[in-house]
Parts: sequence; structure tokens; C-alpha cells
Amino acid sequence: MPSISDIIKNKTTRDQARTEQLQTDREMISAMRDGSLNMITSSPEHYQEYLDLQADNIHCSVGNVALTMAQLQGATKIGTTDFWHSQGRYVRDDAINAGAKVFVPPRNKQYRGYFMGNYYDVSQTTGKPMPQRTTLTDQDPRMDTALAALMDQSPVTVAESTDIDAPAFYDPDKLTIFIHPEYSATAVFAALGSEIALARSHDRGYNQSFNRELYSLDAQSVGYMVCRRFGVECAPPDVHHVAGSYEGLPPSTRGEALEKVRETTRKIGDGVEQTINPRQQERGNNRHFRGR
Repeated sequence: MPSISDIIKNKTTRDQARTEQLQTDREMISAMRDGSLNMITSSPEHYQEYLDLQADNIHCSVGNVALTMAQLQGATKIGTTDFWHSQGRYVRDDAINAGAKVFVPPRNKQYRGYFMGNYYDVSQTTGKPMPQRTTLTDQDPRMDTALAALMDQSPVTVAESTDIDAPAFYDPDKLTIFIHPEYSATAVFAALGSEIALARSHDRGYNQSFNRELYSLDAQSVGYMVCRRFGVECAPPDVHHVAGSYEGLPPSTRGEALEKVRETTRKIGDGVEQTINPRQQERGNNRHFRGR
């Protein structure tokens, strides 16, 4: 019969082994995330795939979207079990051990840091039908409201001009976004998101290193993801030079850059969402279980 001392020693040994295993798992997931971030920012194909998944899950962090891409091929709508419960859906028993390993915040707000958790794709769940995605067209009565709300996200003056050769254009010298009134509402919406992103990057002239070409990929990515969120027809960004844009940067810096793009996209999109679907937006912000 083991002594009390032996029982205590065995517990200490088990606790130490568990701690070491958790640390090993965290390091493995972190390395997987970094590898996925490198791939996303080195390949036009993977960058476009990332944009689609991030746009459809804009409240999920870049790191967790990158981890999902590395583990769940073809994922579309993702989230934790708590998120899926809030949607009236549940992870199937046969999929419970097949989620993507990610970092999630603790349920207890008193705890700091992030824990390891799981994301599941909608294909791994069952329950209530998913709500239809918003699709804004020129014929949709909500389009005018959405376009006005999008203009409200501009940090600079918005003015009309027929002298530009595009639906919308940010002029850094005049700190103004000009809109061509002869284009359709959807064309203006599709162009305006990118121009707002450029204006925000310029920071009313305080960013003296601002250069339209330098910020073009980020701005186009923001515009594309905002349009995808609201089902507005929009050409994908020119991703052919993505590798050059991130060349030489460590994974952490790549992730931070993508996170800035995501956060800009989220803020702009949330502003529009709050206007056209105020109750839905409030429920989404309250219920979604965000990760790092």
C-alpha cells in the first residue's frame, strides 16, 4: 500500500508531465501558425484563400484563421463549440476530436492569456440552418443605406467629382475621397472600401511614409473583404506581388500586418452592419467566442 508521501510524489510527477505536454503542444501549435502565416504571405493562391476565409469569419483572429487553414482543408464558416451553440448548432460526435487546434481566451475573465482550444467548420456541425448571407445589389433598398454607412467610415471628407476615372479615389494631397456620381451604387461601394482603407493608412497626413502603391495590397484586401461580407460584387485584389510585399519579414510581423488589415476590415464592416442590421450585429458581437 503506497504511503502518503508516494501519493504526493506521484501527483507531482503527473502534474509536471502534464505541464510539459501542454508546453510542447503550445509550441507545436505556435510553429504551425507561423508556418501557415508564411505560406499565406508567400503564395498568391493561399493569400486569396485566406482572404475568403477571413472575410467570412471576420471576428476570428488572423492566427486562428491561419491555424484553421493548416488543419481543416476547405473550411468556410468556423468557430468554437460555444459559437456554434449560439447559432443553434452542435458539433457532431464523430467530429469532436477533428477540430483545428487554436488559441482561445479563457471563459473566466479573471484569467489572463490564451488557452488551447478547437475551431470547427460548419460542415462538422448539425442543427438549425445557417442564416442566408447578406447580398446587396443596386436593386436592394438597403444599398443606399449601406453606402451611406460606408461613407461614414471615412476618416476624411467625401466629395463628388466627375474628373476621376474610377468610382472612388482617395487624394492624399487634398485629404479627400472623391466619388464619381455617374457610377452605380455597387460600383462605388466596391471601390470605396479600398479608398477608405488608404485614407486610414494615411492617417490624415500624419503617416509621412504613406505611398499608395505601398499600401495598395492591404487596401484592396480590406475592400474585397468588406464587399464579400455584404455580398457586393467586387474584383479580387491583385495578389501576384504578395510574396514581395512580405519578403524577409518574420512570421510575427506578417501576422501583425494581417491583423491590422483584419481589424480595419472589421471596424468598417461592423459600422455598415450596425446600420443595416442593428440587432443582428449586436447579437453577433455578444455571442461570438473570439480567439487570438
